[in-house]
Amino acid sequence: MKQYGCYPINMDGKPSQMTVFDALYSIAAKDGRGEALFGNSFDIARGVYEHTLIGDDYPDAYLEFPLLGPPGFDLLSVHHTIQPGSRFAPGAGFGYQAMFDWFADVCARGVSANCGIELDTSSGETERHSNLIAPFLESIGEGARTESFVAVADRMPEGWPPAYVGLFPGRPGTPMRIGGYLGDDIQKACAKDPALLAAQFDQIGFFAYNSEMLEQCSTFLTLAPSIDFQFDIMPDGTLSDVFGLSLSFNETKPSEARACMESGYGAHICTTLQDWGLADDRWKLIAGAAFARHVPFDREDETQGRFALCCLFNYAKVKFAGAIAQPAKFYLRLYAGEVEA
Repeated sequence: MKQYGCYPINMDGKPSQMTVFDALYSIAAKDGRGEALFGNSFDIARGVYEHTLIGDDYPDAYLEFPLLGPPGFDLLSVHHTIQPGSRFAPGAGFGYQAMFDWFADVCARGVSANCGIELDTSSGETERHSNLIAPFLESIGEGARTESFVAVADRMPEGWPPAYVGLFPGRPGTPMRIGGYLGDDIQKACAKDPALLAAQFDQIGFFAYNSEMLEQCSTFLTLAPSIDFQFDIMPDGTLSDVFGLSLSFNETKPSEARACMESGYGAHICTTLQDWGLADDRWKLIAGAAFARHVPFDREDETQGRFALCCLFNYAKVKFAGAIAQPAKFYLRLYAGEVEA
């Protein structure tokens, strides 16, 4: 057993899934960032992550933490693929074995999707929603809500392709999330013309906006390289008064993180959030969390491979509830896996 940074990595083979998660978090949280950004959430999040493990891959871990108020974070664990027959350990899986059985079948058929507490079909082939969404919802006992999802998806204007679905059983009304990735052309057009954004909302069936919200959204559309959007569908098929706007940082490499947050678009976004009272200055610590490291390891066939450990910016997120902007959050993506030769 050797030490790499502040965590152990077994160089005689691939590290375990939990060793990797601990390593990723420890680097992102060092130099005081853990206490300032993530609070005391690690032990709970670690248990959650362990209960999401199925198969032998390393699911991505997304840390969602507030930019205002008490520090802490929520954890999203996302699998890119699992093998048919993969089973959760006894007591793990939160009762969603059926969902992952469905996902394993999707993977075996070569369909591009991710599965955790969200489904991502971001490849742009939006016609898939009718043949992926129904079996996904059925796998979690919510098949009756397929019609509501498809109805909203069919109202989406050009440039608003639906790309993922998620359920929130613990929230009032059990909202069903529909989201996607705003097209470049419509993002630019709505950034210039808030009235166009209002017309798009009207077509979608979302009416919980006012002029101030439209102006704020247009500003964010101007600042961010790309945008994710989110609406919540209630059990009666109507949209709630919540709209989520995620300002993507996916184009930022770890080596570019500091420049992005000091003088680039990240600084402009976060300064705007702070100026509007949606964040304090803790965002200035985020740049130090990004990294990319390679660790050599010995394979079973005695050849040497390389294992990647990365923390990447994902996005800053602002929710509007009843047209009022809520305190912002930031997402970091923790990623690990063998580097292909």
